[in-house]
Amino acid sequence: MSKFDEKYCVRLATKDDIDAIMAFIGKYWSSGHLMSTSRKYFEYEFLIDDHVNFVIAVDRATNTIQGIRGLLFSSSDKKKRDYWGSIWKANSGDGNYPLLGTEIRKRTDSLIECRYNLGIGQNINTTMIVGSRFKKKIVRLDHFYRLNPEISDFKIAVIKNDFHDDFSSLSDTTSAEQISDIDELKSKFNIEAIDSIPYKDNWFIKHRYFDHPWYDYQIYLLSKNGEKASALMVMRQVEANGAHVLRIIDYIGDQSAMAGLGSFFDNMLKENRCEYIDFYVYGFNSEHLKSAGFRNRYEEGDDNIIPNYFEPFVQENKDMSAFFDMDKEVLICKGDGDQDRPNFDRDLRPSL
Repeated sequence: MSKFDEKYCVRLATKDDIDAIMAFIGKYWSSGHLMSTSRKYFEYEFLIDDHVNFVIAVDRATNTIQGIRGLLFSSSDKKKRDYWGSIWKANSGDGNYPLLGTEIRKRTDSLIECRYNLGIGQNINTTMIVGSRFKKKIVRLDHFYRLNPEISDFKIAVIKNDFHDDFSSLSDTTSAEQISDIDELKSKFNIEAIDSIPYKDNWFIKHRYFDHPWYDYQIYLLSKNGEKASALMVMRQVEANGAHVLRIIDYIGDQSAMAGLGSFFDNMLKENRCEYIDFYVYGFNSEHLKSAGFRNRYEEGDDNIIPNYFEPFVQENKDMSAFFDMDKEVLICKGDGDQDRPNFDRDLRPSL
């Protein structure tokens, strides 16, 4: 047994560890963080089928947690299950080994059954450090958006150039049908036949979107030219400063279906009086998004501010970054990992 293993037991957490993990998050990660204050939300996010999806390092002498790493899975199929890392922190004091966090990460894959590990976050420096350490490809997500041409007094966005000439698409070759529950989805679309990275199945869609205890997601099936559904799109409406925006949170399936949604997005913006629709994504064909009237915020000459932080609201542009295995083609969206979740505690909906 190595000196490391003499000092620590690195294992998957159990339900008996939840209170200690939450206390660790509050003390060493972020005081007042949602995962340290709301057990109900913690259990929604990490307690799946009676398993606690955290790897923990326990000091054998004191029986105290000295390091943690949260895991978020994209499916229930262990043969095609991919995962995102979530809260990852080691206590740097109390005589702990300096590379305790790295050792927890190295041992994660041997404790779980998964294909690929992906990471997504809003701190490019952290992403670069983690990605390079574990030989991952590091990327910045594109940030596409489409403005509402009927709004001139923006309260959420800061618009210095409206680029209305770029938002003229009225294509309507794709229809969008809103789906109310997982059973309706199963009857109309075989999402599990789409072997993307990360792979997402019906379990994931139900748990992540239909059953979310806080947010109300809108799930649409997209069909081109009257054919069968070929893609699924998830959206969410967000409020700040007395105004609203629409956000595309996830997309699975045929990317070309996006190109025919110009009229749909126009109607959504106008009917909901939303300032804009935005979409953080990596691996999406930009021509399909441009055909639907979207512009990439990173295009030259774009000085507009399209905020990402809403809890609390911050009227600034924010980059998002990700990492993944270098030889894989991936589609990474805003809803992946833990990037679209509440950041502070409040009453949850009665369903939970």
